[in-house]
Amino acid sequence: MASVIVPMTLGDMFDRWFKLIGRTWLRNLILAAIILGPASLVFAIAFDIGFSEIANLADLDQSSEFDPESILWIFEFLGWFILGMLLFIIGTIAATVAITIVGAAEMSEQPQTWQEALRTTFGIRLVKVFGQYFLEIIALGIVLAIPYGILLAGIIAESVALGLVGGLLFFVAIPLVIYAAVSLAFTIPIISWENEDIFAAFRRSWELVHGHWWRTFGILILMSLIVSFAVSIIMTPLYIVILWDFFKGYFEALSAIGAGGEPDPELFKEMFTSFGFGFGMINALTSVVQIIVAPLYVVVLYFDLRARHREFNPAAPSTALPGA
Repeated sequence: MASVIVPMTLGDMFDRWFKLIGRTWLRNLILAAIILGPASLVFAIAFDIGFSEIANLADLDQSSEFDPESILWIFEFLGWFILGMLLFIIGTIAATVAITIVGAAEMSEQPQTWQEALRTTFGIRLVKVFGQYFLEIIALGIVLAIPYGILLAGIIAESVALGLVGGLLFFVAIPLVIYAAVSLAFTIPIISWENEDIFAAFRRSWELVHGHWWRTFGILILMSLIVSFAVSIIMTPLYIVILWDFFKGYFEALSAIGAGGEPDPELFKEMFTSFGFGFGMINALTSVVQIIVAPLYVVVLYFDLRARHREFNPAAPSTALPGA
């Protein structure tokens, strides 16, 4: 049975969020590593291929004849990169669902192991979340595409009136998309934890945010900025460690230029050769670090909104604003 949760102040929410991170970080890290590990490796391989071949091309004799096979690496790089991107999108969504389940279970005092969360994730819930993502992106994309299409048609037809209409509609569409995105921000916790269907999750998220839109918008922006700032602080030293060979070569090149000489061409080749794999891995690690904490503030805010709608204590007065 879920614990009684009361509406939280901003300070209370930060306290619950930090405690939630402390109780779940190891499980979340394991889940993120399992789900995003393959995509991270593919990304690293793609960048390694790309930067290594750039270094090799720069080393070629400029007078040599053009060899079509010399650019086949581009297609190899694109193939690995597209595969990595697809795996990363799928993995990020799956990891978000798994970590949301872990966080919601902790908030409800029904803690789950990472194995239980993983089993729960890879089922109908994940299919629903994929469907939710697809429908939401299509719907919001259409809202933005219509005025953009009118604006583009006005430019092509050299019609000032059509261009003006498109421009005005575009500026109307942007706040509408932002409003809808915030109102639908809790579909993942609703599907992941309550196992609601897609359209029921859309409706329920909209109802939870109703009356609390500006507060929800502000808290989501604030916490996302905090996560981005904290992750950048954590990852900056790792950037230096993992890409040390690149930075070492860069400073050597600067020293040579400052002394009035020219850097050794081999130095640039070594820099690019050592850059790709490390760059791919550090970006993947950044995503992993972010994914183990970011869904948790959404979970805390989701439970706060439920409390404000008296779901945990029906006798308490609702804090929703009438007519908002």
